[in-house]
Amino acid sequence: MTVLLIDDSALVIERLQEMLLPLPGVELIGPAANIPEALRSVRVSSPDVVVLDLNLPGGSGVTVLKTSTIVIVLTNYAFPQYEKKCFEAGADLFLDKSKDFARVPRLIQKLSTQLDRPRRYHSAQGSQSHVHAESKAGSR
Repeated sequence: MTVLLIDDSALVIERLQEMLLPLPGVELIGPAANIPEALRSVRVSSPDVVVLDLNLPGGSGVTVLKTSTIVIVLTNYAFPQYEKKCFEAGADLFLDKSKDFARVPRLIQKLSTQLDRPRRYHSAQGSQSHVHAESKAGSR
């Protein structure tokens, strides 16, 4: 399973890489640090999963949500209005960097082993559910 990391913080990218590289069956691509790079990387590499920050140079990460890729939003802006907007735009998970960062490897591993099975995803707060991974994965 390929995972594209999109964040403008080199420290966040480095930490995510340290956490995800040891996972079996996971191949990291990217990273992308701004909206033009992110859109180009999604288009060219067609990743299975994107881990996406919302606040990026060149625009909002919400722009990237309009892909058929499974998207995990990982943001410092974990406000209900952003969560709602992200789910409406196509996010599969919405995580708070300050509270949920350590959950990312477990979620990626779970996706890696269950990508072809129907699942419902929930926000970190459990307030909403969203799309089936199978429907997005099959739409590419």
